[in-house]
Amino acid sequence: MYFCRQLIMKKFLTIFFLSTAWCCAFSQGTVRYDIEPGIVRIQEDYVNNWRKIGEINGYRIQIAAYSGVNSKSQAEYAKNSFNNLFPYTRAYLIYNEPYFKVRVGNYQFRLEAYKDLESIRLTYPSAYIVPDKISYR
Repeated sequence: MYFCRQLIMKKFLTIFFLSTAWCCAFSQGTVRYDIEPGIVRIQEDYVNNWRKIGEINGYRIQIAAYSGVNSKSQAEYAKNSFNNLFPYTRAYLIYNEPYFKVRVGNYQFRLEAYKDLESIRLTYPSAYIVPDKISYR
């Protein structure tokens, strides 16, 4: 009886491994997904809507603000000097009458801005965080 069970088990395992090997050797390797058209449409709408938005509420660090004669050239100079010192943080020149403001970074959360604010304040001691519309890309 014990010998018979071992023989049956050996035959079963042999057949199992051979059939598995045969399936692996002759399989085509392609997978076909049937996605419902409604899901594809929802996904496309989601992506297109985010492309249209482009900006979300967030924070930037304001490093300078100028008004009066030559204020635009002063702001451009401040922006360019910032770009030279911090090449990986984007700087923006914003005009809100009567000020030209230089703001830097795109931070979704205030805490993210605080991390960069500490290093920016070493060069620009009057820098501070302001709420602003930011580019999410």
